[in-house]
Amino acid sequence: MNETISSLADLFINGSIPISVTTQVQTNWTQYFMTALIGLISTFGIFLILYAPLIFSKIGRGRLKILGLLTKKNVVMIKHTEQGLFSGAMIDQSCLRDMSLVMNKLEGQDFDLILHTPGGEVFSSLALSRMIKQYPGKVRAIIPLYSMSGGSLLALSCDEILMTPNASVGPIDPQMGNLFKYGSAKAWDKIVKFKGKKAEDSSISFAMMGQQYTKSIQNHLKNVVDFDLSSKEKDKLIKFLTDGNIEHAYPLTTIDLNKFGIKSSAIVHKKYLKYLIKIISKGGGDGVSYYKASKWRRRQWAQ
Repeated sequence: MNETISSLADLFINGSIPISVTTQVQTNWTQYFMTALIGLISTFGIFLILYAPLIFSKIGRGRLKILGLLTKKNVVMIKHTEQGLFSGAMIDQSCLRDMSLVMNKLEGQDFDLILHTPGGEVFSSLALSRMIKQYPGKVRAIIPLYSMSGGSLLALSCDEILMTPNASVGPIDPQMGNLFKYGSAKAWDKIVKFKGKKAEDSSISFAMMGQQYTKSIQNHLKNVVDFDLSSKEKDKLIKFLTDGNIEHAYPLTTIDLNKFGIKSSAIVHKKYLKYLIKIISKGGGDGVSYYKASKWRRRQWAQ
């Protein structure tokens, strides 16, 4: 008995107890397929995140090329359609930077500027408007559907405006606020006057900013708006666009602009109109894109 116990103890101590493990592997093809599918979807998603902007940019440039071939002119487009939970694509510092690069590449040559934007930052809109006005070549604004707020400022900075029959520009009175409070400069001014000493600090701040922005925009418009308007016509237009007496989304069509003395033309070329609408209706391609016509094509256009 003692010998048996001793021999068992030796086996445990020396680790000489034979252990046999049998593993049975069964291939689960459904699980394998699902794992591979998830991996493929993840890889494709990463690819889209990294390369989708480049792909859409090339597609958009191809469509711009068609418009350039129809007019034999350089074409630049500012397009903002993407919308997020708290913000969307708009005229901002990245747009200002990209337009600066494109205009440098065009080297003073005339170009058509397609505008499809709800507007954007006051600073960026003013700076880009100044760049367009000081550009040595002729810039013709093309508006397929809308160019509102800061986009209207860009259109009015161009030498000529072409619009589709249903296209519109709009008022340029500054809008400000935060996630919880937002409104026009005039609205903030009225709130502060109504509440008096009970007005919140933020309301007073927005009202003061609104007055400053309005004055800056008005002075800027006096310098950039031309269209052979008389001083009286220009003052009437600027007051209408900036005083905040009409809603910020008020649409001004080519007929309305003509009433103010701005000679804006309607786009009637059917083929050009067809491709123009295609460009703005397709998803992606937001931001700044361009097509630079060859020297031969520009010579043909000049003749």
